[in-house]
Amino acid sequence: MTPKELEERLTDAEQLLSLLSRRLEKLEERETTPPAHARQQSPGCAARLEELKGLLQRQDLGKHTLQVLNQLSSFEERLAKLPKVLPVRHHHHFEDRARRFVLAVLLCMLFTATAAGLCFSLYRENTRLQETDTKYSLIRQVCPETAQRLDSIFQHAP
Repeated sequence: MTPKELEERLTDAEQLLSLLSRRLEKLEERETTPPAHARQQSPGCAARLEELKGLLQRQDLGKHTLQVLNQLSSFEERLAKLPKVLPVRHHHHFEDRARRFVLAVLLCMLFTATAAGLCFSLYRENTRLQETDTKYSLIRQVCPETAQRLDSIFQHAP
């Protein structure tokens, strides 16, 4: 860079710094001077504040403050006694007793289904045998010779 360019940059920086310092001074003036509406106090406000101060001084707050402090200290003690992490019992999994119970229920259901199926098949078989027995009894009454021949065949090779 040439010296002339450096001088131009230096003057620009000086102008910028002076502008910033003026703005900073204006901001400081705004912060230190209160707004106009804050300077004016309502005439009844000061009297009301004095009245409230007088009432507070007449009241005996010593007992009440001691009670509040005692309650706060007991609350802090109780809070300190509480564990940092509260124990949580997870209810989203099966425990051993629940697993055994579910297994027992399933086995009972399986046994009941098997027994019901067996009873149904035995009922069908008994119904078929009763029908056959009725037919055999009719054959015996109508054709006793044929029935005797059938009995002799079944006695030799059932």
